[in-house]
Amino acid sequence: MGNQFKPNDIVMYSCHGACTLVEITEKDFGGVAKDYYVLRPAFSGSSIFYVPTDSEPLTSKMRTVKNADEINELVLKASVWDWIEDDRPRQNQLKQAIDCGSTELLVSIYKALYEKQKSLAEDGKKLRAADDRYMKDIEALLVEEFSFSYEIKKDDLVPFLYSEINLTQK
Repeated sequence: MGNQFKPNDIVMYSCHGACTLVEITEKDFGGVAKDYYVLRPAFSGSSIFYVPTDSEPLTSKMRTVKNADEINELVLKASVWDWIEDDRPRQNQLKQAIDCGSTELLVSIYKALYEKQKSLAEDGKKLRAADDRYMKDIEALLVEEFSFSYEIKKDDLVPFLYSEINLTQK
């Protein structure tokens, strides 16, 4: 099986965000040598992740960073995620969305969380703590990914997602 990714690629890896693929190397963890993608988070810490190249469940959490044209298209097409009123199923869906890392889904959910937050604020209320935490996690992932194509700051994310601001491409 050929490797989908190559060294120096910038990839999104599940909830860990943007990472640099440092190398593909053979390692022996637990008595069996196999090939691993070696990932280093692009924006935080000195952690390294070893992702077995032959593990579909783990490699499916890796994807290339979208370019500016792809981001523009998905932002324009993104609908607002259907809000789930029941807390537990909603939290499960939010966790799964972050784990799968689909930019389209994250944009859609972020819009829903933002609109819910706005609606609650009008009534003097706030998002539930878990929803607020997921919103911040999704925001961080989107800003990380978008920053490779745009000069983007956290404060520019909402206007950009609602097409109220055109960002400068890198």
